[in-house]
Parts: sequence; structure tokens; C-alpha cells
Amino acid sequence: MRILIVTGGKVDLEFAGKYLEQEQFDRIIAADSGLSYCNKLNMVPTDILGDFDSLDNNKLLEKYEKAGVPVRTFPTRKDYTDTHLAVSYAKELKPDEIIILGATGTRLDHTLANIGMLEYMAEEGIVCKIVDAHNEVEILCGKTEKNYKKPEGKTFFSLIAWNGPVTGIDLEGFSYPLKNGMLETAISLGISNEIVDQYATLRMKTGKLLVIQARD
Repeated sequence: MRILIVTGGKVDLEFAGKYLEQEQFDRIIAADSGLSYCNKLNMVPTDILGDFDSLDNNKLLEKYEKAGVPVRTFPTRKDYTDTHLAVSYAKELKPDEIIILGATGTRLDHTLANIGMLEYMAEEGIVCKIVDAHNEVEILCGKTEKNYKKPEGKTFFSLIAWNGPVTGIDLEGFSYPLKNGMLETAISLGISNEIVDQYATLRMKTGKLLVIQARD
């Protein structure tokens, strides 16, 4: 099962529209002002939740409630962000993959917290990615082997050790290959690599690795 979460950061509507034309999801969760983006994209969520303190048009709630979409309302003064609540709810549905739109934007604190949600899901064995017009972000945990297809156009492939060192890194099919390498959090060694073969392989043995495929 694939779940899409639309939350209240910045969503490039042109990019999101093209992206959603190519993707299919079993559930769509709108978190707080992510509901406004769903409305602009003519996309009906299956679930709505949040404290709605950043939703400019509260009539949207009435619109979707009348359409039969369940709404879970939380107090504004709470311990967790609306995105965290959405990811926690998605986890209960036991998905195979979660995609988050609107997880990046002008608030760096929210962006970092949302990247933390990727670690939270990876530890549960659930594939979770943050996607925006310029980036696709995921976290790999522990012993992993993963294949990546060469993208269309110029795309950077960056690796950042997350919350400690990452060991046993092999990179095959990249502009900068690596054999049994190690990355540490304060080192920029893994930034701006590129896939040069049709398919590339990444292996790692231990640690948590932030993988960012980015376009200028």
C-alpha cells in the first residue's frame, strides 16, 4: 500500500500536478494547510487531520466533511507537528511506502523535523520519502543494498551520514565510485555525486544514511 501525505510547507503546484499524474496512491492524507494544496490540485483526500491553525480557508473543512472525508482535529497547543501526526497515522495503516509533499519550505526547523520522520519510518521498515520540485529525500538504515536508475537530466546524488557514522559504503555506477567507504556527519565527501551508468548500486553495512537526489 502506498500513502501520500500532503502537508503545509511549500508545494510547487506545477511540479506536484505532473508528479501525481505518474503516481498512484491508496490513501491520501491532508495535514493542516496541506488541505489547501489538495484543493488546488483537485485531489480529494481520504483523510484530513491537524489543528488547522495555518489553514486560511476553514470552509474547505466543511466542503470535504460534507463529501464524507473523515476529519481528525487536534488542539493547537500540542507536543507534535501536524506532519508528525500524519506520519504516525499513516504508520498505523501498515503501508509499504509513504510519500510526503509539502515537507520542505521556508521553515528549516520543520524541514529538519520532517527529515527525522524519514528515520522514524525507516526504523519501522517502511519506505518513506520527501519529494519536492528539486529534491527526493530518503533515509536508509543498517545493512542495505539498493539500485537506482539514471534519471533524465542532470541530477545530483548526495549522501550524508545521519546521526552518526555510516560504514561499508559501496557505490557502483556513479561518477565517484566508492568501496567499503565511511561517511561521518561533519564530512561533505558524499555531496554532489552523479549516476553515470543506466543503473547504479548503493550498499552500506551500518548506520543511517540520508540520500538526496537533487536538481538545481
